[in-house]
Amino acid sequence: MECDVRKLYIFGTQNFAEISHYHFAGDSQYEVAGFTSDGAYLDRTSFKGLPVIAYEELRASVSPDDADLFVAIGVGKINTLRAQKVAQLQADGFRLASFVSSSASVPPDLVVGPNTMIMDHAILHPWVRVGFDAIIWSATRIALKARIGDHAWITSAVIGDSTTIGDYSFVGLNATIASFVTVGRHNLIGAGAVILKDTKDYEVYKGSRSRPSPVSSLRLRNIQLVR
Repeated sequence: MECDVRKLYIFGTQNFAEISHYHFAGDSQYEVAGFTSDGAYLDRTSFKGLPVIAYEELRASVSPDDADLFVAIGVGKINTLRAQKVAQLQADGFRLASFVSSSASVPPDLVVGPNTMIMDHAILHPWVRVGFDAIIWSATRIALKARIGDHAWITSAVIGDSTTIGDYSFVGLNATIASFVTVGRHNLIGAGAVILKDTKDYEVYKGSRSRPSPVSSLRLRNIQLVR
């Protein structure tokens, strides 16, 4: 039996909206009908070959019975801008779409909430719980019994088992969170950071930064780096 194709409007016109369009258009039951943005910030009339409609106009002309929305706003103000827009659209009566890539490895009983996205090649072990409006980027690995909070954003990181990521927190590229650690709310965990102990709310952890070698790369051109 064929599934009904439902229309989807993506809120936003930046990079996250572009990758969201890629995933929904190519790997979901949705038909992406267009994009939307607050009228005051509308700076284009089309994006990815689809119309961009002021949200005020869309709200007046599109029934929540006819289309869903996905809020593709990034990590501005540690995910609070996206969370605020999610709340507004829900209050306006719209249903918010979620996406789980067909190439992600997730438990068959995984339940995702509104406006959650789990991208390609992410690995979620059994008994992982994912909050609503959580964004889990490609190739992220989340071990068993981990808890990902509401409005969190995980970028290709490694999350140990029985770990908790607090609401609104951001975990950067290739960061590692050790098992049994609790990351507080509104944390910013930078790219490459290693978190081995519990963190408090509103903390920032920077990853280590590589320093340039005093040796020129030209002196290394004859060294066999790969055999």
